[in-house]
Amino acid sequence: MKANLIASIMVWRRKNEELNPNNLAGTVKYGGGGVLVCGFMSASGLGNLVFIGGIMNHSLYLNILRYNLKLSVQNLGIGNNFAFYQDNDPKHTALNVRLWCL
Repeated sequence: MKANLIASIMVWRRKNEELNPNNLAGTVKYGGGGVLVCGFMSASGLGNLVFIGGIMNHSLYLNILRYNLKLSVQNLGIGNNFAFYQDNDPKHTALNVRLWCL
């Protein structure tokens, strides 16, 4: 018998059968679901929050910047004098995104 010290899962097995599928408990990576959102914030307030269905690539990210960042800046009355920060995710550093941010 092998007992799990963290939870109350117990498995009776023979020696050298630990990888038998009948002796394994399945897991769900990352909790099985989630929501992908993109948003903007500043000292003047919060910008638009965009819910993203599916996988985001650099083209979708650029569309979000074109339509939602500009709209958020206008709604917050920031003007054109602001700093835009993002991490080094590949979709953020794609050439077309970097050129648009100039």
